[in-house]
Amino acid sequence: VFDNCSHSLSEKGWSVGIRTVEPAGTKDARFYFTLRTDRALKSTTIYSHHRYRANVWTHLMVTYNGYNMTLYVDGAKMGESSLQSGNLYSPFMQTCRTLFLGSKQPDLGQSFRGHIGGVVLWGYARSHEDLQKPPLQIDLNEPVLAMWADFTSVERLWTQYKTALHPTVITTPVPEQELVSSFLPPACGVTQCDNTDIISGYNNNWHLLTPKRIRYRIVNLLDDDGMNPTVTPAQIQVQHQALNEAFLPYNITLELSIHTVKNSSLRQRFILSNCRIGKIGNRQCDPECDHPRTGHDGGDCLGIGHCYNWKRQDGVCDMECNTIHYDYDDGDCCDPDVTDVLKTCFDPESPNR
Repeated sequence: VFDNCSHSLSEKGWSVGIRTVEPAGTKDARFYFTLRTDRALKSTTIYSHHRYRANVWTHLMVTYNGYNMTLYVDGAKMGESSLQSGNLYSPFMQTCRTLFLGSKQPDLGQSFRGHIGGVVLWGYARSHEDLQKPPLQIDLNEPVLAMWADFTSVERLWTQYKTALHPTVITTPVPEQELVSSFLPPACGVTQCDNTDIISGYNNNWHLLTPKRIRYRIVNLLDDDGMNPTVTPAQIQVQHQALNEAFLPYNITLELSIHTVKNSSLRQRFILSNCRIGKIGNRQCDPECDHPRTGHDGGDCLGIGHCYNWKRQDGVCDMECNTIHYDYDDGDCCDPDVTDVLKTCFDPESPNR
C-alpha cells in the first residue's frame, strides 16, 4: 500500500514481500515487512532470519497496532519493531492510498514472479494466537479485504496497472506439510547447531537443559620411530582444558581420546586444497598453489629471477634457478645426494618429490 500521490518520492505506507538485505544486492533475499506512517521521517523494515525458499508455499503475516509492527513466517515470529508509532494514514490522505498486488512501486519495474495463494487484509491488528489458525478457517466476513484462494472475481475487484494484465487463476496442488523435527537426523553436512533458532534458544536457556558430554578425537601423526609429533601431549592438554573451560558454563563437557599414527611418509606430507599436481609449473600462476612448499607454483607466481648459466647442473641446488623456467636447476634441486628434496624439490615429474 503506497501513497500514490507521491509514492515515487517516499515510501509512506507498507509493503510485504521478498527482497535482499542490501538494497542493490542480488544474494540473500528474504521475506520483509516495511512500514512508514505519515509522520515518520523514514521507513522501518523487518527481515526474516533466513533467505526465502523457492518452490515452497509460505504463509506470511504482518501486524501493526499503532506502536508495534511484527512479521510472522509460517506462524513463527521473525521480528518486531517499535520504531513506528501512530496512525498509519492521516484522514485527509487516505484517498491517496493504493494497494498494489504483485509489485512494489510499479515505476521501478520490480514485480513478483510466483504464485499468491490469497490475500486477507484486516482493519485491526490480529493477535499471534489468532494468526496461527489455519488460513482456510478464517471467517472471511470480518476482514476489510478477503480473497483467500479465490480470485474468480478479480476483474471486478482489481484494476490492471501498466501491464494490462489481471492476476491469472491457476490450479496448483497443495503440497504435503513439511515435517520439521529436531529428532530426525539433519541433512548431510548440516548439524542441529546450524539451526540458528535452536542454537540461540540453547544459548539463552542453557541452564534449563541437562548436561551434555561430547566425545572428540585427536589424530596425531608421528614419525616411524614415534618422534616428531604434529602436536605434543602438552599442547593437546592445554587445548582440551581451554575447550572444557569454554563450554562448561553451557553444561557441556568434552571427553578426549587420542589416536597416534606412526608413519614418517604421511607425517612429512603437505596437502594444499584444490592444488592439482598438473597446475604446478604450468606457466601460469594458480593462487591455490602459491605456497613455499610448491616453490610458489613451481615459480609461476614469482618473477623470473637471475639464474646464471654457470649455476645450472653444478651439483648445488641454487634456489634462484629452482623454477620451471630453468627446469628446476636442471634437476639439482631434486637430487637427494646434494639437497634435502623434502624442502627443495618442486618438480611434479620428479620421483623424489
